[in-house]
Amino acid sequence: MTGIGIIGTDDVVYIADNLPETMELAELSLKALKHVFIAQPDLLNMKQIQYLKKLAEESGVVLQLGTGYKYCPVYHLLAKTMQTAMMVDIRYQLANNNDLHTQLKMKLYYVFDFVSDILNTSIAKLDVKTWTKTEKSPDLLHCILACDNGCTVNLMAYTVVDGEQKLEMTFTSSDTVIRTDIFTSVVAKLNRTCNETDNMTLDAYNEKSVQQYYLRNFNRAICNEQDAIRSIDKQFQNIAAADYIIEKISNKDIS
Repeated sequence: MTGIGIIGTDDVVYIADNLPETMELAELSLKALKHVFIAQPDLLNMKQIQYLKKLAEESGVVLQLGTGYKYCPVYHLLAKTMQTAMMVDIRYQLANNNDLHTQLKMKLYYVFDFVSDILNTSIAKLDVKTWTKTEKSPDLLHCILACDNGCTVNLMAYTVVDGEQKLEMTFTSSDTVIRTDIFTSVVAKLNRTCNETDNMTLDAYNEKSVQQYYLRNFNRAICNEQDAIRSIDKQFQNIAAADYIIEKISNKDIS
């Protein structure tokens, strides 16, 4: 299912590559009542994604996006061990090859989808605290998110010169603190009641493996499995949250 751009069956179209024609292919397929999986939606803007979602709803078919961070080794561990958290602290380091504004188009959505799925919650309120983008200093975004289960998410995204992508998350609950690095798959779990730390290094992050899990969820949704359908619905809720932040930092000087 890779390498040739678009693969179809009688009922399903899988757009495998990051193509300039992705929007046109997806639109035509949805109008033809095909279920559509877009493996790499990075070239699509938020308005295009929302339009495709509307088409899918009108056609009674499933639309899913891939290439997120769910279903990686750290995700599977947290899904088993972390049901609640009072605070999630996120530090997202991005390479300074483009401005942060451009990179954030899908990155915020990926992060929101990861956290909201782990905690089985939705974003109730967003507050952009700081946005800096100048020629003299690296880009920086600071947001605070309130979730409907009472959890607060503190997100800092920033660029560094000649730096690699790094995504670190810390989940704090009443009895544990779990620090994770999504891409290196390093996890440190502190038991606050006995002050003991368990350090683990899981299997390395593998995008192809993650994509297979997205496809399985896609297939379950086609088979009308309600949990899979809700998971995809939440995808688009998180896209809307990311879109709100992009719109706010695009139209307002926040500092």
